[in-house]
Amino acid sequence: MKKTAYFRAFPIALIALFMPLSQASAGWVWSPDIGKWINPKSAAKDTPEEQFSWALEFFNRNEWDRAIAEFEKLMNTFPNSRLAAEAAYHAGLAWEEKNDIAKAADAYQKLIDKYPYSDRIKDGVKREYDIAGQFASGTRMKVLGVPVLSGQEKAIELYKHIVKNAPFGTYGDQAQFKLGEVYKMQGAYDEAQRAFQQVLDEYPQSELIAQAKYQVAYCSMQASDSDQYNENSAERAIEEFEGFKKDFPENTQNAEADEAIKVLRRKKAETSFETAGFYDKRGKTSSAKLYYQEIVTKYPETSFAQPSRKRLDEIVANETGEPKADKSGGSGKSGKKWYKPW
Repeated sequence: MKKTAYFRAFPIALIALFMPLSQASAGWVWSPDIGKWINPKSAAKDTPEEQFSWALEFFNRNEWDRAIAEFEKLMNTFPNSRLAAEAAYHAGLAWEEKNDIAKAADAYQKLIDKYPYSDRIKDGVKREYDIAGQFASGTRMKVLGVPVLSGQEKAIELYKHIVKNAPFGTYGDQAQFKLGEVYKMQGAYDEAQRAFQQVLDEYPQSELIAQAKYQVAYCSMQASDSDQYNENSAERAIEEFEGFKKDFPENTQNAEADEAIKVLRRKKAETSFETAGFYDKRGKTSSAKLYYQEIVTKYPETSFAQPSRKRLDEIVANETGEPKADKSGGSGKSGKKWYKPW
């Protein structure tokens, strides 16, 4: 008889004699199906239906840790069963009951990633979206059971996951918009602007279009002044606010858009005025004239227009040799004087 046949016929009872004492005392048994020792306490039931019912008993008794372990056992042992998705969903519910919403979100992510055709997908996406909202609003991440870390990064992760895996479901456009809001809360205005722009690009029929368009303009304005004034960003923000007003003439945020445009135009005028003064002080009046003229022509409603116009008259008078009357009542010979609009 061949050696392999000999071992196959070797009595199971005798094999136990050679089994390590620690395994024998722990109740391990030999499984001919998989050819190794197993511990029945950690093994799943024979069918996914039995295992799910078993796990559900602990769930219904509020024994959350044991329920989670049994649901995970089902997913690991019967990954292709339709009940694996139910197990992932119920594991998430149990984690929520334990008030560990990060672990709950991980369970819902597993449901969405592994079982995209499950009937539980809509439920899983909704719960993931709700958890993302909790983190975005200030709930902290837990470390060793203690909530210590800001949850905003987790919120970003969850919103991105929803947009990637369920982009055209009920929460796709909402998750994309919320992503922009979290970035805005962090002061990451460039990222926020891109997130809001995605709402406009990917969800043109969304009810959030008007809000997203306003936020694109708002984030452009904030980005222009976040670190150092950026004239191109300011100009783009003005154009975006004006585009918002044109597209949504009845929107209640038009008054805010008008005020934002006013602030941006004043800031642009101030920058030009400071640049003109820089050249003026150094005797480069030709360059200064260009900036003074820009203010007079483009920003006549700002407080910088009048002193710019006055200084232009003085420069022209000096160039032609013809004294200009000082409209403020002065002599008109203050060519080197520095004017401030306040």
